[in-house]
Amino acid sequence: MLRAARRPAASTTRIARSALTATASLLALVVASGGLAPLRAQTADAPVEGRSYILDPTQVQNQPAPPSPVRSAGPPTAVAGPTFSSTPPGTPMQVNAGQLVYDERTSRVSARGNVQIYYDGRTIEADVVTYDQRSGRVRATGNVRITEPSGNIAHGQDMEFDQQFTNGFIRSLNLETPDRRFIGATDVTREGGDTTTFERAAYTACASCRADLSKPPTWVIKAKRIIHRESERTIYFEDARFEMFGVPIAYMPRFWSPDPTVRKASGILVPGIAGSNRTGIGVEVPYFWNIQPNYDLLIAPRYYSRQGFMPIAEWRHGFESGYYSIRAAGIRQNDPGVFMYNDGVTREVGNREFRGILHTTGIFRVTERWSVGWDLNLMSDTAFLRDYSLSLPGQTEANSRVFLRGQGSRSWFDLSATRYVGITATDTDNKILPTTHPVLDYFRVLDQSVMGGEFSWRTSVVSLSREAADVSRRNPFAVDTTNPQNPLAPMICNRSLPRGQTALYTNLDPRNCLVNGIDGNYSRVSAEAAWRRRVIDAMGQVWEPFVSVRGDVTYHHLKDESAVLGSFSRLAQDDRIYTRFMPAVGMTYRYPWIAGNAYGTTTVEPILQIIARPSEQNIGYIPNEDAQSLVFDDTNLFQVNKFSGWDRVEGGGRLNYGLNVTHRFTNGSSMNVMFGQSLHLFGINSFSAGALYDMAATGANSGLDKQRSDYVARFQYQLDRNFRFSARGRFDERTFAVQRGEIDATGRFGNFALTGTYGFLAPQPDLGYLVSRSAVGAALSYTVATNWTLYGAARFAFQRQNLAATVASDLTERNKIEGLTVGVNYLDDAMQLGFYYSRDFAAEVVTLNNVATTRDVHRFMFRFNLRTIGELTLSQNVSNWFNPPSQ
Repeated sequence: MLRAARRPAASTTRIARSALTATASLLALVVASGGLAPLRAQTADAPVEGRSYILDPTQVQNQPAPPSPVRSAGPPTAVAGPTFSSTPPGTPMQVNAGQLVYDERTSRVSARGNVQIYYDGRTIEADVVTYDQRSGRVRATGNVRITEPSGNIAHGQDMEFDQQFTNGFIRSLNLETPDRRFIGATDVTREGGDTTTFERAAYTACASCRADLSKPPTWVIKAKRIIHRESERTIYFEDARFEMFGVPIAYMPRFWSPDPTVRKASGILVPGIAGSNRTGIGVEVPYFWNIQPNYDLLIAPRYYSRQGFMPIAEWRHGFESGYYSIRAAGIRQNDPGVFMYNDGVTREVGNREFRGILHTTGIFRVTERWSVGWDLNLMSDTAFLRDYSLSLPGQTEANSRVFLRGQGSRSWFDLSATRYVGITATDTDNKILPTTHPVLDYFRVLDQSVMGGEFSWRTSVVSLSREAADVSRRNPFAVDTTNPQNPLAPMICNRSLPRGQTALYTNLDPRNCLVNGIDGNYSRVSAEAAWRRRVIDAMGQVWEPFVSVRGDVTYHHLKDESAVLGSFSRLAQDDRIYTRFMPAVGMTYRYPWIAGNAYGTTTVEPILQIIARPSEQNIGYIPNEDAQSLVFDDTNLFQVNKFSGWDRVEGGGRLNYGLNVTHRFTNGSSMNVMFGQSLHLFGINSFSAGALYDMAATGANSGLDKQRSDYVARFQYQLDRNFRFSARGRFDERTFAVQRGEIDATGRFGNFALTGTYGFLAPQPDLGYLVSRSAVGAALSYTVATNWTLYGAARFAFQRQNLAATVASDLTERNKIEGLTVGVNYLDDAMQLGFYYSRDFAAEVVTLNNVATTRDVHRFMFRFNLRTIGELTLSQNVSNWFNPPSQ
């Protein structure tokens, strides 16, 4: 979908802004003339040579008279004066010239020969600067250069203005800005103090193009005439054209744009195009209405050749304390029947006459630290945004949320309620997504130390509900051998049996089921206080004692008390309230050793951590909603609680130990090696117990679910900023077999740049992954010529599990391409031009003849960016054109 900026990003605005800055700097000449005028009372018709003058225009009558004139029959000899730096605003004027001449007959004061004038932060340089007292005009000629305090530098051959800056001209203007923008015009005139006209003007932002003036710039905007009327705050263009590499691309005989003083203005924005085989080609012509500085309206009507007219509108309203916006879109479809599965009977969610969305978002500051906001979506169906290209790139959800947020220097508060809604093709059952009402997270660190250490506390409150349980099977091919009628019947996770209904054979075994979310209601209140201190003794040993205490109260109620949820031995069917208390005390010890040699500096740091705490309580009795992700590696080896959320808490005594070695070479490169393990000392191992009782089996196949954990290790090598290599893994504690491995490398070699990753995961049957998985991803770019780059990226699976398999023989997939991207890109200091094509294999689920299947996703993207002007991006999913899901 082609998107446009809210404010017209015409190059005209940029040209006028820089050129007018250059002309405005000539006001310094008028100020300079006020300083030179009083000299006529002390000088005769002769030059004053080789002197510099420091003049204060506010007290010029008190300045000392210049030396006696030096009379000469011939022209005076210019004597170069001292060099001055730019002066800050408010300092007296400094004038430096080879000659300073006053002509009594013409009442003109002239500074000649390497003239340099410094005043109010500006620097003016020219061969000759003349002030005519009678006409009140100032003229600078010959190699004129004006440097603004902002850094803008204007060059010209001849500049003249009156003292009021209402009329004047510049001949051969060239302007350079600090951000490397360049404007040129053959003549610039100003009339009536309101209208400035640029004749034969050109604008570009290509700084590198100036190195070879024989070649045309990457891009340039040329106009026969540009007229700026300040009273109208508008810039008019006549006979303008846009050129790339010297080739005219677009021509506009006449148009207008707001000047830089206008932050936004009404007008037509860049049109857009989108569509599919179901909607037909869609064309959008947006119009922006700037009603007031603090509120505006965007109207973007679309017309689809197959489905008809769809109005889109967005209202924005800003206040001193915040803003809000409302966006709406709707269509009465001409042909809703295209949103039908291939069987011609089963309807999709889009098979309805009217479809639309109402979206509003806002945020307001209540105080300096507190703010309240919302992001709400009301949709006719979950596929509307996807079908009509209204979703943002990568958007997978259209959630509704309200929140209250506070942030201090060492504290954070967030209170929110959210309704989760998925909008992807796989989100066919949003009943399994929860609604939170509310979620509260609070964290605070005391400003004052407590017993020499840091004291903090955290609070978490959550209340959520779900219409249907989110259940999956560990082994999709497990059979119920206890069923004499059909001993080969698949073992299922039946979540539809109401209370009191029984069946002799339900093909149900909770040992084969994973519950990712319960149906019904769940609430939890948790609080934790922690203290930690760091002590370094005289030997350099680092001691970090820590103490924490945590408490939880939970409540849950199963909606339909379905068979599978009720079958979990520790997840009761009736309402249940549970409490949990977890104190912990421990110590982390480090002893870094540093040694230097001819090859660099080596740091060897053994690390030992011991933790004492009771066993985790109520494992399996409390639903697990937010602590299902557990990856044991080098990053969390020394975390006191390795669970990712609040619903689980690590218990039991544990010893974590490791060795960290870093070497920094004399050439600037570095290498790091880390190796460690975790030992369960006493009490219940939370991870092995979780594998048995947790409804999501959190802890199973994690490497921590045994007395001695798997080993974790990492290796990192940084040669320089062009090459980096890292590897990390988890290894079986008895056989050292790889359980999880990751390799990442980034390097640049001449014209080649390469980024590659490799990952391996051993089978995790308790989590539903029955086969090992391994894949590689790589991205390669090659600079074929200056500024031109070819790009390619691919993802390849050596082995993966087919989650859609219906027979065991199809469970393992080998040597599959998962994704492919190719493109070409041009990039210099003024422009980026890129074209990309990507294909994700079997990335989208569709239903054909009542059978769920997958299809490839094809996407094209075009990117065009002109520095200082704006960017256009066209990204279009064309999968429907390649393989339509319905007929």
